[in-house]
Parts: sequence; C-alpha cells; structure tokens
Amino acid sequence: MLNVIDFLNHQNLRGQYMPRRKVEVDTEVAKQRAQRLKCLREMTGLSRDLINKRYNIARGTLQNWESARFGGLTRKGAAIAVQAMQAEGVDVTLDWLLHGLGHEPRFSKNLSQPANEDINLSRMPGYNVATQELLHFRNHNTNSIDMVISDDSMLPKYFPGDMVAGNRRYQEEIESLVGFNCIIQTPTHGSMVRNLRNGDEPGKYHLFALNWDSSISRPILYNEEVLSAAPIIWVRAVSRIPLDPIVN
Repeated sequence: MLNVIDFLNHQNLRGQYMPRRKVEVDTEVAKQRAQRLKCLREMTGLSRDLINKRYNIARGTLQNWESARFGGLTRKGAAIAVQAMQAEGVDVTLDWLLHGLGHEPRFSKNLSQPANEDINLSRMPGYNVATQELLHFRNHNTNSIDMVISDDSMLPKYFPGDMVAGNRRYQEEIESLVGFNCIIQTPTHGSMVRNLRNGDEPGKYHLFALNWDSSISRPILYNEEVLSAAPIIWVRAVSRIPLDPIVN
C-alpha cells in the first residue's frame, strides 16, 4: 500500500507524462469572421477609434477581431459588434457575422419612414418641403438620427406622423440627457422616441412614454441598456393636416 508521500510522487510523475489537451482554434473560420466584420465596418465608414468612442469596443480588441488574432471574433464579441452595426444603420444578423448564413448585410430602411402603414406622409401637405429640410439636417450633422412618430405614445408632445431628428450621444454623454425627450437606440427594442430617466442599475435607464393612455403595451421600459440617445431638436408636424382621401 502506498503511503501519502509515495502517492503524491506517483501523481506528480503521472502529470509529467500525461499530455495536456490543446484547444484547437479554427484559423480559417476566424479569418472568415474577420473579413465579414471588416466589411461591416467599411459599410459604416467608422474608424476603430470612433467605434470605441461610441460603443466602448476597445480599438485593440476590434483590431484583433479584424485580423483573426488570439482566436479572433467570439460569439460574445460578435453579438456586441452586431448591436453597434445595427445602431449605425446596417441590417445584419449574428448568424451572418459568425457563419455567413442568411441574407447579406444591407443598409436599414430610411429611418424617417414610419412602421405604421396607416401613415402615408407622401400625401401630407408640406411633406416635400420637410423632406428637403431633413436632408439638409442630415448633411450638416454627422451624428444625426431621425424617425417618424408611428404611434400615440408621445402625445400630446408628438403626434403620429411627426418627423423628428437629433444628434446622437453615446456612453457617458447619455447621462446628461436625463429628463429629455430623445430618439433612443436600444439593443433589445430597437429605436424609439421616449423620455429618458435614470434607471435603478448603473448604466441603465428607464424609458417613459408621455401618454399614459397610449395603445402601446409597455409605456415604461425599466432598466434598459441604451446604445445612443439623441435629444430631439428638429420637428416637422407634417401629419397634422391630412389631405382629403383620393377617390378612384
């Protein structure tokens, strides 16, 4: 029978000769992911430094992902990258970035188009003028974002069909917008117009609708992560005076 010392020595000898399992890294997969990620960043036109400033993705980390170093892009990293790309107006899925599956990335639909099909802005008086003014706003504000109010959640301040725009702020700058009505980008609920309030958790925010009698199912969203917030500084109420229905 082995005593304790003999047993420990025996275990140490076993450890010297037992080969360690190596984690195999599929370099070809990592290179493919890196190429797809670079393609997405080129679509946004953003530098690594600007992505770091907006979404807190370290420049060195992004460089490693794009060069397939140290194992390349992980699933967790890909989820973070997809959130950032979607916030920049690129429609891309996690499956495409990781595996090349599904539809190719494409630019999102014009943000100024409402989801509510009942709102036909092209038939509203002043629509063409407002559209030209919005294009001017976009061209002179590099961080701009715009939306059309698609429901009654922000009554009586904003009506369905109103066009709103602002300049996005990111990370720690979002804190200065508490109490403002903003166009808010979230990874969970997409983009929306809400009043921004401090959350109960660090770095999280409550998103309030102004209309407590709104038809939306959740007028308050609690402790949400916010990718960007833009205080509304441009409004065109082109929907307030609808044209007479077209008679066929």
